[in-house]
Amino acid sequence: MIAKYKCLNCIINHASKLFEKTEKTLDISQEEIFNNYKKIISYLIEKAVWGKKPIEISLPLYEKMEEVFGKNDYFENEKIKANNIFLNMYDELIFMCENSEDKIHSALKLSAVGNYIDFGINNAFGELEWEIENLLKTKEFYLNDIELFKKDLEVAKTLLFIHDNAGEIVLDKILIQVIKNIFPNIKVYSAVRSQPIINDATLYDAESIKLNELSLVLESGSKYPGTLLSNVSGEFRNIFNEADVIISKGQGNYEGLVGTGKGIFFILMAKCDVVAESLNMKKGDIVLKKI
Repeated sequence: MIAKYKCLNCIINHASKLFEKTEKTLDISQEEIFNNYKKIISYLIEKAVWGKKPIEISLPLYEKMEEVFGKNDYFENEKIKANNIFLNMYDELIFMCENSEDKIHSALKLSAVGNYIDFGINNAFGELEWEIENLLKTKEFYLNDIELFKKDLEVAKTLLFIHDNAGEIVLDKILIQVIKNIFPNIKVYSAVRSQPIINDATLYDAESIKLNELSLVLESGSKYPGTLLSNVSGEFRNIFNEADVIISKGQGNYEGLVGTGKGIFFILMAKCDVVAESLNMKKGDIVLKKI
């Protein structure tokens, strides 16, 4: 997929939110914030050329942010909170999936609906559990290759799961556990980012939720949102090339990996019109599609 002009607007809005985080986290003056914002946005526009993927034209933003402000985990507290919220519900969510009519279908939907969860809920009287249960009942995949997914799992020896955000990685772990319970001989690899970047899951997040209980965890080599094969490690590329089944979670990974010709099961919610249009669906729809 090719980035459109709307993607530039989206990235600039995202840059503004990152600068809000920077302003709160670092001890710098308003003049420095102003001048650096102008510098970074100008650099972003200068580097944006037609023909690149949306995730590709966002890379200069993160490169320049790191150059100017250094490496900072602006979303550390949010990621820890999100992980803990779902970890506290892990046993209940596993029970819900394992006792459903279609275990894999339920676990896939649970993994997909993480984007809808309201983390502002205090969870009094089981509000969060009710919200999740309601989402599982009311949301359905707009594009649904679940039967093809099950068929591929039946003959697969290896599965590569390319994770997206913290918090949701707990829901991904539930999906992996459900798959492993049915197909115990599948060897699962879990790929996470190689350094903190926005709210994407890192090795720290994987370790904190004990993902290694179910899969072999590795860093993808990517230190930016999404996954581009041009930015990954040799280890990741080898596993990617050899894996029998690949699950790619989230919109950023979709933007980077769609069109590789590998045959990847994409699980995502369309957060913008450009991605929704590329899949012929509406913004806010969820999808499980092999491409």
